[in-house]
Amino acid sequence: MRLDRVGTLLTVSKVLVKTLKVEVEFRTPPKFPSIVAFWHGRMFLLPFALQNYASKVAILISRHRDGELIARLVERLGFKTVRGSTGKGKGGSKAFLKMLKLLEEGNAVAITPDGPRGPREVVKPGVVKLSMTTGLPVYPLTFACNRYKELSSWDRFVVPYPFSKCKVLLGEPLKPEDFTKEEEMKKGLELRLKELTKEAERGIK
Repeated sequence: MRLDRVGTLLTVSKVLVKTLKVEVEFRTPPKFPSIVAFWHGRMFLLPFALQNYASKVAILISRHRDGELIARLVERLGFKTVRGSTGKGKGGSKAFLKMLKLLEEGNAVAITPDGPRGPREVVKPGVVKLSMTTGLPVYPLTFACNRYKELSSWDRFVVPYPFSKCKVLLGEPLKPEDFTKEEEMKKGLELRLKELTKEAERGIK
């Protein structure tokens, strides 16, 4: 039953995505290994728009019930997954160690720094800790659409309407050596993600 649900959701999502006019802009070519950060509410389009990179990207997904569905969906798109979080919660330490290994092997690790339950668009310290531990940059990533449905979930999850214009934007990376404290980098990433989303929104008007 669960597999059928995943298959149905994936098929419907692919049909929707095919109707969209999507522009993908990289402000700088992504390097591997690296860390990618995007808001939980802005994840819908990203696995489809960046599927060409799927084999080299592992996505951190929570162990919450809704995380299982998301994990199975992105795995079918070819992405690797890491189950857990970057914090001290369930599976946190194990997930952190697995991400370190994946980065050592040359992959990129993608994280929603405000997930899995918020607060919305507030960066938690795990992504910064991973960056400062490895010395690897964090690339901010987002997307925006000119017509979309914003769900009533905690993250105000964005789903594009059919035939809308969308823009996927990968920003300049934040380098851990440019910050003296984790809190400073955390605030810097938070600001960069918010600014990048506004830029993406302006780019499709």
